[in-house]
Amino acid sequence: MTSPAVEQVLSMLRKEFGGAEVTFNPDTSGGGTVVIEPVELGPRYAPSTSWLGATLSSGLPYADVYPHFVGGNVARTDGRPHPTPVSGGHSFAGRPALQISRRSNNLDTSPDAAALKFTKVLHFFKELS
Repeated sequence: MTSPAVEQVLSMLRKEFGGAEVTFNPDTSGGGTVVIEPVELGPRYAPSTSWLGATLSSGLPYADVYPHFVGGNVARTDGRPHPTPVSGGHSFAGRPALQISRRSNNLDTSPDAAALKFTKVLHFFKELS
């Protein structure tokens, strides 16, 4: 059974990413993995769209949503490597993935903050130079 806080986050993600499919694969402890697809990455990346995923812990809202992942095939259009905090060679939900490490130092313990973190991480990734 999925925890009420995780259900709230999923509901908010479905609203925030209205044109995308939000797929949730529950685990046995009340959390699970979520993948949002497609998300727009912008012209700095090829392909310019991908998926965005993370694990939603049953500890929400008192747990950080960390790390996030995008498709492992995403490359910079300028040919340069991804800068830290992006690293390749990972897997998420059975897919090759790039990991985006953006830990929350001052954790806000509201479900909307957990959902908003997806938007913040995506914005951060899109704006990397």
